[in-house]
Amino acid sequence: MIDADHWQFYVQDIDPYDAWIDEHAMDPDLAPAGWTHEAVYVHRIGVEPHSISVGTARDDVVESLITVHASAPTTDPAAEHIVETDLEVPTGQLTMSSPGTDPADGPSLTVPAEGCPVNDLRHAG
Repeated sequence: MIDADHWQFYVQDIDPYDAWIDEHAMDPDLAPAGWTHEAVYVHRIGVEPHSISVGTARDDVVESLITVHASAPTTDPAAEHIVETDLEVPTGQLTMSSPGTDPADGPSLTVPAEGCPVNDLRHAG
């Protein structure tokens, strides 16, 4: 369960992400949290280095499942919306947070460092 404050939550390797954002936060060519027009209206995920922003259907606590695969997973033909992306996790530590949740207070997950993409992220709501 994660608080999807402002209809979003983040899955991040926080230390490399913070280092990247320190350098790029003021870049006017980059959409905040990866929220490009296509990310908002088509994919419902924003992608930045070491970070995925997940758009949700409500501003509330949502149930989410993160699965790490060594190779591309099979897809359910009945699925209504599938989005895949890779996420570099050089420290092997994923944190989940939102605009209202400090990463230190949110759930975390240890994953294989590097070379193992998070490419299946599902949430209800």
